[in-house]
Amino acid sequence: MAKSTPVSALPDQATIEAQLRQQLENNPKVKSWFEKYRNYSWDSFIKQYAYSKHSALLYPDLYIDDFKPANKEFNALARQALEAIQQKKLFNLQCEWRAGSIELPFVKITYDFELIGRKLLMECPFLPPVTFDEVELFIQYLHSSHSEDLDMYDMYYWQNYDDIKNEYETDEFGITPSWYEFYDGMRGTGYLIKLPNTRGEKESEYAKIGWKDANPNPTPYIPNPEMDKPYPDHEAEIDFALCFETPELAEAIISHVKKRRQRSNHEELDGLYDYLKSIPETISFVPHHDWRESLRLTIKSYRNAKIAEALPRIWRQYIRPFGNDPEAYVRKRIAEADFDLSKQDDYGLRARLVEEVLKGRELSGEPRNFDY
Repeated sequence: MAKSTPVSALPDQATIEAQLRQQLENNPKVKSWFEKYRNYSWDSFIKQYAYSKHSALLYPDLYIDDFKPANKEFNALARQALEAIQQKKLFNLQCEWRAGSIELPFVKITYDFELIGRKLLMECPFLPPVTFDEVELFIQYLHSSHSEDLDMYDMYYWQNYDDIKNEYETDEFGITPSWYEFYDGMRGTGYLIKLPNTRGEKESEYAKIGWKDANPNPTPYIPNPEMDKPYPDHEAEIDFALCFETPELAEAIISHVKKRRQRSNHEELDGLYDYLKSIPETISFVPHHDWRESLRLTIKSYRNAKIAEALPRIWRQYIRPFGNDPEAYVRKRIAEADFDLSKQDDYGLRARLVEEVLKGRELSGEPRNFDY
């Protein structure tokens, strides 16, 4: 394990970049090395290398084990687990922020939570670092009957407040990650989704006013009834054959459809069996009356156990730069952070949303700010 260096003693990315440019200018060997490559690519290389070197200085051991075949898969999944922990904490803060219970630096509009969750989650300066208690809680989740594959949910949508809130209010299911529900049950934070969406509703009203001002003659929306219809699936193929083919041909078509479905199921089982054969340890099967489900549950149990084994190690690598006082480190990071969400804007969407809200406030006779 590499010797830890205090974060305050490490050069930042801009300093490393400046050092590289100085080497290029003053060190003939460095300049000779660069001359192997196209000169107009030097600038982008320097920036990319400075980023890599800065990351390596901060987290010297973070990826070393990844290139040991036995660890690579589970180290990556353990890092996803750390991200899942931070996603839930960010979502809880979003609920409190929308209710007007707290203020958060850098956040101006509701869309900012989505941007942070997708692009800047582990760099978010106001999000407290993962604690070992939280790691232990996630390990409990992995060993529980509630756990699901980390890649079952796309974390791209884990800050989707509107859909998660709607699911809570309508008793539907399928959107809220099971980790969120487990966390709420264990930590007693389920009340947060019940808080009023005060800020979100005000923002929505201002944005509507701003949008109407920018679009005085919008194209009328004409609902497309086709959007309410389902996509045809394999059951539709069977139904069509029964409706419009002769009984003999329909029977043949249905047999082909069923065989294709069976083949798809076989491919999944083949993949699971291949994975099972790759496991070096001797493991016991999880009992189930259906051998297929037993196979699925056995592999899930094995993977979760290996993730749980990797998590403390990956957490120790992750937490090292925070030092002995993570809270002080967070305060320092907030004070010093150049955390400009506008730099992460998707096709100008955030800029447009911000302007709509500010314009809406202006037209409502209120200041062009976010104090609402």
